[in-house]
Amino acid sequence: MGWKLKVLEYGKIKSAEIEVSPLTLFVGDNNSGKSYLMALLWGIQNLGVSELISSVLREETKLEHELIGWIRAQVALACEQGEHIAQVCEIEKELQAFLREGLRQNKDNLVKKIFNSSDVKIKDLQIELKDLDKISLTFTKLKDRWGSEELDSLRIKNNTGTEYTIKLSEIEWGYQNNLIICMILSLAMEISIGEVNGIYENIYLPAARTGFMLTKDIINKAGRNAAFNIGVQQEEMIPFIRPINQFLDVMNDLSFDSKADRGAAAIAEYLENYMAEGTVEMSTLPNKEVLYVPAGQEKGIPLRIVSAVVTEISPLILILKHKKRVKGLFYEEPEMCLHPQLQQKIARVICQLASAGVKMTLTTHSDIILQHINNMIRLSERQDAERICSELGYDSGDLLKAEEVKVYQLKSNAGEGTKVEELPCGKNGFAVPTFNDALDRIMEEAF
Repeated sequence: MGWKLKVLEYGKIKSAEIEVSPLTLFVGDNNSGKSYLMALLWGIQNLGVSELISSVLREETKLEHELIGWIRAQVALACEQGEHIAQVCEIEKELQAFLREGLRQNKDNLVKKIFNSSDVKIKDLQIELKDLDKISLTFTKLKDRWGSEELDSLRIKNNTGTEYTIKLSEIEWGYQNNLIICMILSLAMEISIGEVNGIYENIYLPAARTGFMLTKDIINKAGRNAAFNIGVQQEEMIPFIRPINQFLDVMNDLSFDSKADRGAAAIAEYLENYMAEGTVEMSTLPNKEVLYVPAGQEKGIPLRIVSAVVTEISPLILILKHKKRVKGLFYEEPEMCLHPQLQQKIARVICQLASAGVKMTLTTHSDIILQHINNMIRLSERQDAERICSELGYDSGDLLKAEEVKVYQLKSNAGEGTKVEELPCGKNGFAVPTFNDALDRIMEEAF
C-alpha cells in the first residue's frame, strides 16, 4: 500500500515527488523547505481524506455515481454471501480521478489549515495512488447494535486490518454516500477519514522541543485566557502552525495512568537508560508537570533545571510510555543537542520504531544518523547478520531493508527555488552530496 505526493511551486520548492515509506528522510540545505514537505505529509495523514475531497463531495458528479454503483454492487454480494472480497484496482481510474479533482479544489485550503496562514502558497498538489492491485477490501454483513436497536450493518476491512462499520440502511437509502467514498479512499491510502479532536496517531515532534516543553503550561494558560476570558481590549494572538498545536495537545493529554504497548515501552526504557540516564515522568497532580529522576535517585526535578539532552528527548519518551497507539512520528532534527555518540543511539531508536511498524518521517542534518541507517541496511543484507548482530548488541528489530527507506535531498538555488531529488541506495547505503561537499570544503582549509 502506498501513494506518491507531487507538488509544484510549494513555498520555496520548485517541484517534488515524495513516496511515503516506513522511514523517510529529508536532508539538505537549511531553509530549503524540508519542514514544509514534512508538514504537508503530516497534514494529509492527520486531516484525512475528507479534507482532500470535501468540495467534490458537495457536488453530484458522474464519478461519484460510478463509485457508488461499484460500492453498492459489492454490498449486494456481501448481503447475499455474508462476506465478499473485492479488489480496489477495479476502481483505480475512478478513485484517482476523484482524488485529483478534490485536490485541485482543496489544495489551498489544506495548506492554509496546516499552517494557520494564507501566506504559504502551492500551485499544484497531486497524490498518485500506488499498488492498488495489492489492496483487497472485505465486505462483511453483520448483526450490530446501534443504541437499543439491532440492525444489519456492513464492515469494510482492508489487508492491514483497518476497518469501518456503517449501517446497511444508510447505504441503501443513500444517506452516507459521501462517508462511504471517504472510507474506501481511507482504506486504500491508509490515512484517516478526517481529523478527530484528541485522537492523534500521527504525531509531530517540532524542532524547538526544549522551548515548548519548558513553556507548554504557560502557552496552554494563555490559550485558555484568550479563548474564555473577555477583555476590554484583547491583543490578537498569532497562532502556531497546526502540527505544533497538535504536539502541545498531545503533551497536555498524556496520562500517567495510560500505558503504551510493550514494544514502545521497551524503546522508551532504552532512551531513559542509555540517553537520559534517568527516568522521565509526569506528576500525578492536575498540572501534569514533567519531572526527571536521575538514575540512582528517588526525587524528581523539573525540566527547567536539567540537561538539554533530557528536555529534547523527553517528549519522545513520554509518548512511547503513555500513548496507547502511535502510527507515525514526524520528527524534526532528532539530533538536536545530542553528542555524536547519542546521535547514533537516537538513530537506533528511529530504526527500531520503523522496524516495529511506526512510520517515521524526519528532517536531519546528521551524517551520523544517516550512517547508522546505512549500517543497518547493509547488515540486513549479510548472510551472517545474526552473528554480527549478536556481537554488536543488535537484534532483528534494529535492521532495515533498503526498500523500506527513502531519502530526499533538498538543495537551494538562489532565485530558482529548491530542487528536490530522491537519492539512490547504493552498495554502501545512501550518500548525501550536501553532507559530503560541506565536509570536503572544510578539509580543504586544513593546513
